[in-house]
Amino acid sequence: MSQSPIDTNDQENDLWVGKTADKILAEFPDEALYTCAAGISPSGPVHFGNLRDVATSYAVALELQKRGKKTRMLFSWDNFDRFRKVPAGVPENFKEHIGKPYTAVPDPFGQEESYAAHFQKPFEEAMQKLGILLDYRYQTPEHQSGRYAEQFAYVLQNREKANDILLQFMTDKANEEKGIDPTVFRRENSPLAIYSRFTGMDATELLSYDGGTKLTYRCKITGQQEQIDFKETPIVKLQWKFDWPMRWGMEQVHFEPGGKDHMTPGGSYTVASEVSHQLFGRKPPVGQMYEFIGIQGVKGKMSGSKGNAITPGELLEIYTPELLKWLYMRRAPMQSFNLAFDTEVYRQYDEFDREVAAYQKGEASTYRQKILEFSGVKKNAPAPIAFKQVVALGQITQWDSEKLRALAEKSDIACSAESIAARLPKARAWLENHNPEEIVALRGDANKDYAAKMDDKRRAHIKTLRDLLSGNLSDITLLEEQVYAIPKDETLDEKATKQAQRAFFKDVYNLLVSRDAGPRLSTFLWAIDRGVALELLDI
Repeated sequence: MSQSPIDTNDQENDLWVGKTADKILAEFPDEALYTCAAGISPSGPVHFGNLRDVATSYAVALELQKRGKKTRMLFSWDNFDRFRKVPAGVPENFKEHIGKPYTAVPDPFGQEESYAAHFQKPFEEAMQKLGILLDYRYQTPEHQSGRYAEQFAYVLQNREKANDILLQFMTDKANEEKGIDPTVFRRENSPLAIYSRFTGMDATELLSYDGGTKLTYRCKITGQQEQIDFKETPIVKLQWKFDWPMRWGMEQVHFEPGGKDHMTPGGSYTVASEVSHQLFGRKPPVGQMYEFIGIQGVKGKMSGSKGNAITPGELLEIYTPELLKWLYMRRAPMQSFNLAFDTEVYRQYDEFDREVAAYQKGEASTYRQKILEFSGVKKNAPAPIAFKQVVALGQITQWDSEKLRALAEKSDIACSAESIAARLPKARAWLENHNPEEIVALRGDANKDYAAKMDDKRRAHIKTLRDLLSGNLSDITLLEEQVYAIPKDETLDEKATKQAQRAFFKDVYNLLVSRDAGPRLSTFLWAIDRGVALELLDI
């Protein structure tokens, strides 16, 4: 069996979270409170990639806590950002709202108070299920409170200096292609976005500024002008590359990760860091780039503004909270990995269970132990039932937890009521919602086409099995021994015997469920409707 990255890269994995905490403490020593941040604009469904933002910040916060530091996990909903485009699944007539803040756009599904709230709510519910407590900052009320007014005035007063920072990252070639004159840009580019009170949209132009908190703007759609005091009429916000570092300072952020689109050299984080240094006179938070995550069978980056986004809530339909957190935190941020909605999920559950068993026996490495603890795994947690077993036994018992537990015990399958309760709904959702082709169901009639291809020896084995099933089958262990014994032949060596058994099992499965394989055969035979089984095996 090949080793996974967690098997071979413990040192590399441990290095990132430990070194990141070291760097934070070196950059910001002796802080009373360390703020680890994450955030997003609610442009559409908040997808699984955004969860890496939270998980990376969460791991660092837990590492700082482990070192005795007081921390908070800040999550900023940038819902005062502009509605940029209509995503898949939203009516096309919502184009009329482009340019408004997300909180000023109605919920297209009529369920929540706004477009923003519609997409914020399920993400927050998922975080609650994961046990990740976030200190939420909703940027619309933050802006409307007037809290940032002095910062806006400061940036406007230093507009040319602010624009000089942007120009450092703008090439002559790019300026020429976009028709930008650096001298004019330095003097006239507005660091503010203004939402017109005439239309609610940001199609506006800054005309004048009085040096305090008053400005005059023109609405490009209606042509109307007005003067406002933005401390009393909070309809303005900073452009992104000024807004981000401004809030770093206001919130005293010490760590914030980001995807490659923000964190590559010369990208948003680089520019914002220089703005933080040169304009606001504050160290930027320690950053950490992370790789994007894939879904098994789906290639490329996925976006919340597209209809193919998979949300954390949907992931929690098939993953337990502890397993999902472990999948996100066990690898260094720059290691990519896939989540799975196919049979790969069996391997992920099995690997997690092995890690937990090693941890409970005291055999896990320091890093693996740390990540399991960060994921919420308890040292004394009862033995879990294997996910593949839950899928198999769940179908047999029609998803009845009590019957499943009784069947597992009779089959000598390690499990606990707690793990059955946690995994049974996940297994059912995985099977019925995402892998219906994996559902194992008894045939409605005899598989005559398959039986016609069987020779006399194979038919004799099936007859022996029918005779066995006609008797008393109270002991599953004994039944398993008897089933394995049917195709045995004293003239066969061990290897040939195993081949004969596999061929026999294949015949049985095809006659019962039209498949080459299925649930553990003895357990399956013990649990299914005996009368139906005898009819299907009557060849």
